[in-house]
Amino acid sequence: MDFHGKRVLITGVAGFIGSNLADRLLELGANVISVDNLFNGRLENLDIALKNKNFEFHKGDIRDLNFLLDLFKDVDIVYHQAAFTSVPQSVIMPNNCNDVNVNGVLNILNAARRMDVEKIIFASSSSVYGDTPTLPKREDMRRLPISPYGVAKLASEAYMQVYHQVYGLKTTSLRYFNVFGPRQRDSPYSGVIAIWLGRIIRDDDLIVFGDGKNSRDFTYIKDVVQANILAAEHDAPGEILNIGANLPITLTELAKLMLKITNKEHLNIIYTDPRPGDIIHSYADISKAMELIKFKPQYNQEQGLKDYFKWYINKYEIELQIN
Repeated sequence: MDFHGKRVLITGVAGFIGSNLADRLLELGANVISVDNLFNGRLENLDIALKNKNFEFHKGDIRDLNFLLDLFKDVDIVYHQAAFTSVPQSVIMPNNCNDVNVNGVLNILNAARRMDVEKIIFASSSSVYGDTPTLPKREDMRRLPISPYGVAKLASEAYMQVYHQVYGLKTTSLRYFNVFGPRQRDSPYSGVIAIWLGRIIRDDDLIVFGDGKNSRDFTYIKDVVQANILAAEHDAPGEILNIGANLPITLTELAKLMLKITNKEHLNIIYTDPRPGDIIHSYADISKAMELIKFKPQYNQEQGLKDYFKWYINKYEIELQIN
């Protein structure tokens, strides 16, 4: 798709995924209008974008409909990345999670409808599947989320579909599976890879919640960005698509791989109690995304980890040897 002349709006742009997506869209010639309330997002993630004359940043909140109505004027495509992102925190603060992840989505949809936005691409999550035993996860299978975060994402997907059916909005929901990569920060509410990388750099043992047999479909950020670009290029109105690496790996296998890549195999893997809301097994059947938007992952977990670690070492001038 030729993005030259396209006005593309990204919510949650200062976050991990939003900022990577902004950089790629700018490379492709888009005019990027963006918004973030900077609660989780960081301006340093926009260092590259802010230097581009085709990038426009607004500090604001998606819960403010009037603010969104002003921003959405003459916008062609909306990428809705903003969210209350932490599953454990959603268990503690379900109302806050619902306010951002459901009410905020309604604002996005209503603003898009009133301003005649061409297409909305929504960042959903594999958490909607919950702990159902069927593997791999298919879009048409039963969904039983086990956290307020998962419930909110499921409700938002339903709103995306209804606004397509009732109002004719072209909405596509992408169910991300455990995204990792550059700009994902080491904090208690980050993905496990960023947390473990921080511990490796500090020469601390790796902590695993549960017995380490939990499996995940860790997906590299560059593949997720590619999926978002493809969703704009190909029409899949009202559809929900899994976006994953299609390569399940257990947490123990992941921990050992990270220690091997970083030459830190002297560190221990310590197992502790599982966390509420954590899913046991999750990996994606991506055949629908491959068919409808021609999505094909380019990175396996080892390739993605090495690329991420090299970026981190260069960015923060860390002394860490990568195999």
